[in-house]
Amino acid sequence: MVGNRVKSRVAAVTDASRSARSAVPALEAPVERRTSARIRSKADAAVASTPLVVAQKEVSPSLLDEAPPKKRRRKTKDDRPTVYDILPVQQLTTTYRGRLGYACLNTILRATKPDPIFCSRTCRIDTILKNGLDFAKNLGLQNANDLCKLIQWNEDNQIKFLRISSEMFPFASHATYGYDLDYASAELKVAGDLAKSLGHRMTLHPGQFTQLGSPKENVVEASIRELQYHCSILNLMGMGKDSVIIIHMGGMYGDKPATLARFKENYTTKLSDDIKARLVLENDEMCYNADDLLPLCEELDIPIVFDYHHNWIFPSADPLPTLLPRINAIWHRKGIRPKQHLSSPRPGATTLMERRAHAGRCATLPDALQDEGAGWWRAPSGEMMWVDLMIEAKDKEQAVLQLYRTYGLAPVIWENLRPEEADRKKDKDEGAAGSTTRRTRKAAGAS
Repeated sequence: MVGNRVKSRVAAVTDASRSARSAVPALEAPVERRTSARIRSKADAAVASTPLVVAQKEVSPSLLDEAPPKKRRRKTKDDRPTVYDILPVQQLTTTYRGRLGYACLNTILRATKPDPIFCSRTCRIDTILKNGLDFAKNLGLQNANDLCKLIQWNEDNQIKFLRISSEMFPFASHATYGYDLDYASAELKVAGDLAKSLGHRMTLHPGQFTQLGSPKENVVEASIRELQYHCSILNLMGMGKDSVIIIHMGGMYGDKPATLARFKENYTTKLSDDIKARLVLENDEMCYNADDLLPLCEELDIPIVFDYHHNWIFPSADPLPTLLPRINAIWHRKGIRPKQHLSSPRPGATTLMERRAHAGRCATLPDALQDEGAGWWRAPSGEMMWVDLMIEAKDKEQAVLQLYRTYGLAPVIWENLRPEEADRKKDKDEGAAGSTTRRTRKAAGAS
């Protein structure tokens, strides 16, 4: 009887255990079984020989014993002056002795560290909305102060002709955010007094959107505001009538004669005398060549800035010995020294768009500059007077200094020379590399 009771109790416990196991969820860990010491020691050895896994990446145990990487040492700043390889230039001759100038930016001063020197600091309207109009006006003051430094550098390097950046006072001519320049009158006067004392000529060239011949009244109104802004800069600087404002006629709008007529109407009825006294037109390479402008300019006494590059692309019917004296006569009637523009196409230019692009430098001066009536004339005193030539090249002052070296027009400061970079068209087609900077002696035979 006792044995039967024990058997029945064991059976009951076994059935209960089986029922409990069947009720355990499938995801629950199984019951741990006892293992022998020998099996456990083998398992531990296998785990010890397996590489550690950290963030799902295998890491060799040997790396754990290595020392942390050493910090890099900063390179010592090299304060030695940079010396450039300046190649010799071909020596040429000319009788021209006029002033050569460049436009807006000096590449050496712009690269000055830590405080670059330039006159075109600007901003966006979003910045004005965020920081206020005074932010833009303060940029204008910085630009005006740097203009003095630019003029002095030019004087030190025998350059007495400069086109001032039109971006000197950001948004000053804007219909909504525009402002008067009287707040900068002191700074502009200092720059003007310096330029006049050194005999430097200052000019301005508003952008392509200044179009007095436009059929849209809002474009004409914006153009007049832009011209008044440029005129204010020169007036506050106290510059004389040689400081002109150059614009293009602009688009044809499908009817060239009608556009010329609109320009004439707006010029005669809407411009102030101050603007008329300074405004001059330039022949362009697409719409209006010198022949298109001359009849109107002779009628209204508006001088023409003759551009040699533009005339090469869209030429006048007249040869230069005939055309240039006729153009210069308008300047003489207004008592203003003539000015001309020179630039060169990039090497290998074939299409119209490629021929329009300016090269980094100009290799030669036009022969016409040596001709009486075209490049020079005699004053009543008998003195030879020369036209001024603006060099519109990508290398800015470096293009002027190279022409000085080529023709012996003025001494140059060797430390201010920079090597010529290969033009983009040449880089693309010929794989030419740009000039390199190195610490070395100047190239043998360079002048």
